[in-house]
Amino acid sequence: MEMSYGMVQQQVQRLVMTPQLRQAIQLLQLPTVDLAQYVQNELLQNPVLEEGDASRDSSRDQDDGQEQGQEQDQAPSAGDDQIDWERYFAGDGGADSGWASGWADRDADDDPVRRIIWEPSLAERLHVELAIASTCPKTLRIGEYLLGCIDDSGFFRGDVRDVADALGAEEPEVEQVLKMIQRFDPVGVGSRSVQECLELQISARSAPDNLRALAIRIVREFLDDLAEGRIARIASQLSTDVGEVQEAADLIRALTPRPGQGYAGGGEVRYIVPDVIIEKVGDDYVVVPCDSASPRLVINNAYRSMLSDAHTDPAAKDFIRERLNSATWLIRALGQRRNTITRVATSIVSHQRDFFDRGILYLRPLTLREVAVDIEMHESTVSRATAGKYAQTPRGIFELRFF
Repeated sequence: MEMSYGMVQQQVQRLVMTPQLRQAIQLLQLPTVDLAQYVQNELLQNPVLEEGDASRDSSRDQDDGQEQGQEQDQAPSAGDDQIDWERYFAGDGGADSGWASGWADRDADDDPVRRIIWEPSLAERLHVELAIASTCPKTLRIGEYLLGCIDDSGFFRGDVRDVADALGAEEPEVEQVLKMIQRFDPVGVGSRSVQECLELQISARSAPDNLRALAIRIVREFLDDLAEGRIARIASQLSTDVGEVQEAADLIRALTPRPGQGYAGGGEVRYIVPDVIIEKVGDDYVVVPCDSASPRLVINNAYRSMLSDAHTDPAAKDFIRERLNSATWLIRALGQRRNTITRVATSIVSHQRDFFDRGILYLRPLTLREVAVDIEMHESTVSRATAGKYAQTPRGIFELRFF
């Protein structure tokens, strides 16, 4: 076999996962509370960064809303790994103004990073379900009070009479709202004991009526015997076949004695900070980014002066340039995050107009793909922009993924 040598030209397309792209993806998928902590850590680690003037930035936002990324007309190209900062500052560049346009509008067509799912806490989930379940102001007032009495395990730790006295309501009214909450997901939440929790779950199970009735009786009268595995004794006491008691016991063991188990946020207080505010102005809905959700960062002017000063030590200049590169990429990534979430929320409003006008009954099925096509972004990007991100609307605060 004769061997030969030659040159072959081949075109290959592949995604290079740069540190900057990885940072942008990481920031987009962070919930608001975690993002605030991330930014604070960056402020501590990078002396070039400082928080901007919120009042000045907010006045600019009123002029161009979701196009805030376009207000920077001299920001360095997002494709530059190293920026000539001395030349840039000499030309009065806009790195200190907070956001850059070139990077904010980019989107990765293919995403190799595994999607990270952020689950709401039990309290957050219940508040959303309450807002959906009723629009009656009195019911919502009682419900909010009752939810405040539910612990991380999902049990109601208050007293119906005390709640009624505190709110000036009747006990039957409070009891009725509590029963409504007990039908929320997870089933059994708001129960006052393990027995009541198990009974609620048994009643919601798809099983023969006689099996459910037997299981409920075992829970009420023989829970200690069941815990010790005394099936024969239970059968003898109930004059029932051992096989039937065993079947009921299997049903009970498949239940969750603590309804709040498995939900995020156990043991810690979590706060919902909306990423966007949806307001009705005239006949239209306007999406406004929430400034408190993503603090604006700027470049410290003192370091600009040091970089331009001929007397500054070369090693110090190298350090400043490195920190400036890091700071600028962070500012761009935050701008991209803000812009992406706003665009996603705007698309949601256009698709769910009937929900905002008429209520929960008019919420239509909406997929991530539909939103992605609408705003010309990748579906995984939309997924990150909706997980753990919240909108304050005229109908309450909702996670974007709810829509």
